[in-house]
Amino acid sequence: MTYEPDAPRYRSETDKPVHHLTVANARGEAMGYLWANDEDDAAGWCLRPAGDRAGFDQGLKWSAKLDEAKARGLVPTAALAALVRGSDPRCVSHIDPGSLTAAPSLTALTQLAHIVTAADDRRLLAQLDRENADAWRQLREGLAALTDEDRDVQWSKGGEQPDGTRQMSYPLHSRRLERVVRALPAVGAVTPAYLWQDNPPPTVPLDGRMSPADAVRAATAVVRGERFSDGTIARAAKDGLIDAVAESLCSWYATEVAGTHDDP
Repeated sequence: MTYEPDAPRYRSETDKPVHHLTVANARGEAMGYLWANDEDDAAGWCLRPAGDRAGFDQGLKWSAKLDEAKARGLVPTAALAALVRGSDPRCVSHIDPGSLTAAPSLTALTQLAHIVTAADDRRLLAQLDRENADAWRQLREGLAALTDEDRDVQWSKGGEQPDGTRQMSYPLHSRRLERVVRALPAVGAVTPAYLWQDNPPPTVPLDGRMSPADAVRAATAVVRGERFSDGTIARAAKDGLIDAVAESLCSWYATEVAGTHDDP
């Protein structure tokens, strides 16, 4: 068996200034940035974590195009120029041709990519199910019924069992807490439109108040996070995050939806 040598690629890191281009979707919203530095022969894709899954998928395609440019022997900034010429605004993503600019470092570009915009908030709020009145009732009533005992989640007894097997400890959510947690995806607050694994874990604001869009972000991170790490929901219940999320969402629904017609 013979092995082909690794395909040539630009370096993925640089500590020097970078030139970058904005890659946008059909609505003109930034999905990420293509960047380059000739001195270090470096170039790559910088995802906007505040964006959605499409930014991740499109980033793979743009990264592949950078690999093709490297294989053709183009220096990084020449690769950016070639990608601009080949970009088609009719595609899922395209390069904003007038967006070429410079950042003092790759770190600075990464910080730019983490800025949340009003368009990001609107996209997440659009995921909420305005029509599922029963799910919103479950969330509202479930929140009202929560007790301090529900918020202080206990764990099962782990270790060796009577039959000789060993069992991992796991959180024992009360029925009232489960009611609230189940209502979150039902109202649309748990969504693939938020890249929760690419963002910092949610925290409770100092004043306990959370914007509706941030509530969607937190709900997604908590509910999806429980699949990967037992106790994520328990911590969110104990530190007040579940309450802040549910209160924000219920307030949004009461103002934006229920207030426009008779409450079910």
